[in-house]
Amino acid sequence: MATNVDIVVYALATLGGAERTVYSEDIAAKCYELAPSHFSWRLPAYREKGWPDKYIVKTALEDAKKEEYDARVEGSYALETAKDGWHLTPRGVKWLRQNQEKIEKELGLERPAIPKKDVERFMKQLRAQPLFKRFLKTKTLVGSTRYDFTDMLTCSPDAPRDVIIMKFQRLRAMAELVKNTEVTEFLSACASAFPVLIPEQVKSKESEEGD
Repeated sequence: MATNVDIVVYALATLGGAERTVYSEDIAAKCYELAPSHFSWRLPAYREKGWPDKYIVKTALEDAKKEEYDARVEGSYALETAKDGWHLTPRGVKWLRQNQEKIEKELGLERPAIPKKDVERFMKQLRAQPLFKRFLKTKTLVGSTRYDFTDMLTCSPDAPRDVIIMKFQRLRAMAELVKNTEVTEFLSACASAFPVLIPEQVKSKESEEGD
């Protein structure tokens, strides 16, 4: 049976969590819509009101973030919306692809539920990037600069490293979702071409996940 962790990961995916950060409350509402028996309040008087229990969702999201659950999501729960939000990791997208049909069957859903428009928009935006066009033409990023790379990530060249890593990881998550060989090769080339910006642990995880 689908666990709460499974359902929150699936809910996050349906809300576009491979591409962008999604608020905890939006995930809670979607989880309740998908599986109300898992995410409702316990007392009968409140269960009848149809309110999602955010604490159950918060706990499941924090579990999904742990390595023992394959670190399927990244993010945090916060009362301030500026600090709140979650997104799928590349491993989370890979898990989703392997388990989506089973989850949807157990929840009694019709496929597909993962928004195709997000995939199409991602590919359209990436194909418009000069750095990606250069790679398609030459199959190398030799001569490219960090400015080219950060411009593709829509951030400043002097942005904090963790911001650059987060944006790159989102690209990798979407690449895992679209399963396009050229995109995968391009992002691997980026990781090799900009080692100062992409830490060794990110590159090693990328290698493991590609196996």
